[in-house]
Amino acid sequence: MKDLPKAVFITGTDTGVGKTAVTAALAALLREKGLVTGVIKPFQTGTDLEGLSDAEFIYAFLGRDCVLSEVSPCRLKVPLSPYRAAAIEGADIPLRDIIEHTRDYISRNDVTLVEGAGGLCVPVTGSYMMADLAVDLDAPMVIVARPGLGTLNHTALSVEYARQKGARVLGVVINGFPEPADVASATNPAVLRDVFSVDILGVLPYLPGLDVEGGSFSGLKNIGESCFSPLFGGKFSANAFLSELSEKTRR
Repeated sequence: MKDLPKAVFITGTDTGVGKTAVTAALAALLREKGLVTGVIKPFQTGTDLEGLSDAEFIYAFLGRDCVLSEVSPCRLKVPLSPYRAAAIEGADIPLRDIIEHTRDYISRNDVTLVEGAGGLCVPVTGSYMMADLAVDLDAPMVIVARPGLGTLNHTALSVEYARQKGARVLGVVINGFPEPADVASATNPAVLRDVFSVDILGVLPYLPGLDVEGGSFSGLKNIGESCFSPLFGGKFSANAFLSELSEKTRR
């Protein structure tokens, strides 16, 4: 894991794609490998909704207490972008303070997973996007993507936007991979690698009972080395995975 950055920005192709589940599973693996691993979500909206917030779910999964002001410093009630939620609530977003707080938090860990809110184009302010946060934190990103139909366009656009912003994209983690795989899910990963030059850094299976807001970890504790690449201390091989999918589609 010598090439693992000190901070990794976890984003997604869309809201609800599974960033929080991937972040939780990845944090657990890194801790198992002996790394002091922090998780922070600088911007959280929808705090008035029932159930756990993303940071609360992750730390509950890890079996650790957390101070929300530390790991979720900007919390807004309305489930919208930070920019629009703040406007509705009449709140100011202390952007520079939050960036400095996050940098300080990163400095205290071997590795820190920084979970974004929504996708890369989600506005924090009228002129500052979620992708800008990854750049300002010097945090290379992992993009969480769905496996099925539509993911090629969503993922390619996310990768292109990130690169235009000057962010480094480590690769993609595919979340919710079905078994058996439909044709789109079985063929999309190879297209992402071969056409869009995106590394596949892991694949998490579909977990029907998983519920972030409800605090259900169903199946997530079984996620480990086999689901993540050696970059994170795992044993997932993209080549072996793609070869297996290719063999299945020929049957």
